[in-house]
Amino acid sequence: MLNNRFDIASLAYARKTLQRSKADGISLFLYDKRDGGDILFLHQQNTLPEAMQAYRQRLHKYDSFLQQIPRTGVEQNGFSVKLRERPSRPSGAEHRGDSVYWKGLGGFGYQETASMVHSLSSNLHLVIGLQMMTQRRHMNVESAIACMEEWMLFGRDFILDQSLEALRRDKHESAGDGLQAALACATKREQQVICEILQGHSNKEIADKLSLSYFTVENHLRRIYKKFGVHSRTALVAALRS
Repeated sequence: MLNNRFDIASLAYARKTLQRSKADGISLFLYDKRDGGDILFLHQQNTLPEAMQAYRQRLHKYDSFLQQIPRTGVEQNGFSVKLRERPSRPSGAEHRGDSVYWKGLGGFGYQETASMVHSLSSNLHLVIGLQMMTQRRHMNVESAIACMEEWMLFGRDFILDQSLEALRRDKHESAGDGLQAALACATKREQQVICEILQGHSNKEIADKLSLSYFTVENHLRRIYKKFGVHSRTALVAALRS
């Protein structure tokens, strides 16, 4: 599970979209077109696991809708929709990609598919895929567009929020690692000076307590500032207490 709030909301959006579109199955995934393309499923409902695995591993490379994204440049913060029906006859050589796509999904019984794409960046795209397995019946995608767009906007905001939290966490962990490294590099005397600074003692008070000259304490402080990458006592205390 990604997140309880995300899972619960996605379940509701998926049910509403299936009801309005008359589709049999639905999935929400991220498509990263770098390095040949990569698929990360975020939510699935009423799908065939083996079919989705085949799509993620290979068939998405023959999905003409996804492959056209770099050329058509789906407008960022906009939406693009395409409905695909399984051809009744084998496609010509110029449609080999579609032939592989339908040979793969058709083998699992799929008769019709539809996709909506929402571009998050030039490489990363949020995609809703609809699937129909019932013969002689068609999806009503237009009736579900508003719900799909709402789901995509919710998914986009969730992904951005999660990314921001991850960046903040990594930054905090990196800062903590840096402080630990600086403390490890500090000499025993410098560590004593740091302890006195954290207790709010002045340079003179530190010199008296450690039996050092005032100038020696200042020299220790300059070296401490350099190791911690700060330029003042206030910045040093803030870094140590963070």
